[in-house]
Amino acid sequence: MDKWISYLQSHNEILTGAAMIVLGLILALILLRILRQIKRLNRSLQSITKNIQAYFDVIMQEEVPEEKEEVSEERVLQQGDDREDMEAFAEQERRKQEEEEVFNAVLQEYFS
Repeated sequence: MDKWISYLQSHNEILTGAAMIVLGLILALILLRILRQIKRLNRSLQSITKNIQAYFDVIMQEEVPEEKEEVSEERVLQQGDDREDMEAFAEQERRKQEEEEVFNAVLQEYFS
């Protein structure tokens, strides 16, 4: 035991330096893991941001046709019994509902 104590006392400076190097390496490894985790989170956030942007783009594109559909609905109502216009309007409504169902399914897939 006395030999160990005398050895540690004689090599105190070297052991202190080695301990500092080991602690520095451990801290470097921890920082690398943290940076890797931040990169993963950043990629995930970018993906979510792109999905949200695509969602808003689709919403903005849908708003413009809705205004046109309102005009066409008024035109159909003004023309009364014109069967072709009524069928066209019904077809537009059906197509709009199908697109909305597909869009909602895509959103659920992205955000689930």
